[in-house]
Amino acid sequence: MHDPTQAILILGATGNVGAPLVDMLNTQGYRVRAGVTPRSIERYCAPAGVEPVAFDFADPATYATALAGVQKLFLLRPPQVTDPEHGINPFIDAARAAGIRQIVFLSILGAEKNGFLPHRKIEQHLEAGPADWTFLRASFFMQNLSTTHRDEIRERGELLMPAGNGATSFIDTRDIAAVAAHCLTEEGHTGRAYDLTGNEALNYHTVAQALSAYLGKSVRYRKPSLLQFIRDRRSSGLDWGFVLVMSGIYTTVRLGLAAQVASDTERILGRAPITLGQFIIDERRCWA
Repeated sequence: MHDPTQAILILGATGNVGAPLVDMLNTQGYRVRAGVTPRSIERYCAPAGVEPVAFDFADPATYATALAGVQKLFLLRPPQVTDPEHGINPFIDAARAAGIRQIVFLSILGAEKNGFLPHRKIEQHLEAGPADWTFLRASFFMQNLSTTHRDEIRERGELLMPAGNGATSFIDTRDIAAVAAHCLTEEGHTGRAYDLTGNEALNYHTVAQALSAYLGKSVRYRKPSLLQFIRDRRSSGLDWGFVLVMSGIYTTVRLGLAAQVASDTERILGRAPITLGQFIIDERRCWA
């Protein structure tokens, strides 16, 4: 069990997984330190009892303060970090040197099959050290529909991605956070890799139909070519690195490699994963 006098450091504390994870652990009475980028920390409204700390992978001077008194760590890869060897691994080494007992890493479904993914390179670095790691290999976030694809749904009534007719086992990030909370506070999760998915695989035609039904507006699914998608995303102002990552993910979907439905989420949580319909109901105001 986790020692409640020792802090749990949550990186990406303002994100789709980090924010609910901070809230869950704080509500359960654990000592939580929220890692926030230096440029965002002044705007960060930390929940009562949560200790915010400025952290930047690119600035080793922020490591010691963030890690002081920390027993366990929730780690993720910022989208802009494409070179884990220099952008993430030095921090992992610093965390181990500081005495971190467990690192729960948010990876991606199927990472173990693709050595070119930054996520897999981080996994391999963690595997090369002590068995103090836990991998959460998550499927595509439902919340990408309410963030990355929010404007196209809200303003144009369309989903635009080069995913063909491929299906995806979408997962709500609140479920990922709940699994992470279990892994950080219970015994028996180190040296384990969990595949985190929802309980069904859906293609984007079905997703568009669900959005239409729950939002009371027409949403259609467009299937551009990969080149058309890249041009559209670049014209909307997204940087090349992020566009290429998105393109790779949707190519995986189009090839039928994102449809895996796993039981780890339900087994660890003791309940069924949140459904797409419930997610849309909970988030519907963002598309209003």
